[in-house]
Amino acid sequence: MNVVIIEDELPAAEQIRRYLNSYKQPINIIGIYSSCEEIIRNLNAKSEIDVVFCDIELRDGNAFIALQKIDLKAVIIFTTAYDHFWKDSLQYNGIDYLLKPITSEKVHSALNKVINIKRILTKDNILLQQLSNLIQRNENASYKKRFPAKFAGELYIIDVKDVILFRIMNGIIYAISSEKKKYPIMEETLSALEDQLDPKEFLRVNRSDIININYIQSIRIKEGSDYSISLNNIEEKIVVSQSRINQLKEWFA
Repeated sequence: MNVVIIEDELPAAEQIRRYLNSYKQPINIIGIYSSCEEIIRNLNAKSEIDVVFCDIELRDGNAFIALQKIDLKAVIIFTTAYDHFWKDSLQYNGIDYLLKPITSEKVHSALNKVINIKRILTKDNILLQQLSNLIQRNENASYKKRFPAKFAGELYIIDVKDVILFRIMNGIIYAISSEKKKYPIMEETLSALEDQLDPKEFLRVNRSDIININYIQSIRIKEGSDYSISLNNIEEKIVVSQSRINQLKEWFA
């Protein structure tokens, strides 16, 4: 497992490194960085990274700002002294949130979660892939119309027209239906899923959500730059990230 540590305090970084090296499985630490600048320079589109242990308040700013500017494929375990960032962390591939002081038990438990999520994603992968390929071969259009999903021991065929939004949570992508049911699908990244959806019908609005245009109820613009979307049958408002606002405007042009 290839791991990167982002921590602006050297003793804290060294402590995490020791805890990683004492884990039950081999850990390859491929980088230790301490600033937002180094995040942008060293982590963008690096496919060899599996996990990032990331402090949030760094010496040159908030790590979330840097993460918005890159395409990071790895999952993130956030390490911080502040408890009010946990909700924001879910938008940045965050699968765990460790409050300081960090202990070996916390680090090892987070790594166990990474392994369990990977196991879930790969379980029955051959059968799901075969079913997915069969569906794709039967499609006349270039975009997928249906997805296979396994839920409660059964395989379901999810029609995209019935999906309000696709959302990634704890490293797993769910299709949330018009009946408010959540189905885990086999796609590993939102970027891969985005490429398979018709851009006339679906738009990725932040790091966690791809929405269906047919379920948009309203769009709220606050102070000229903050956009949030209300979807039918979804109580919460979906916040549009700053990097996606222009794409949203072009979508409705």
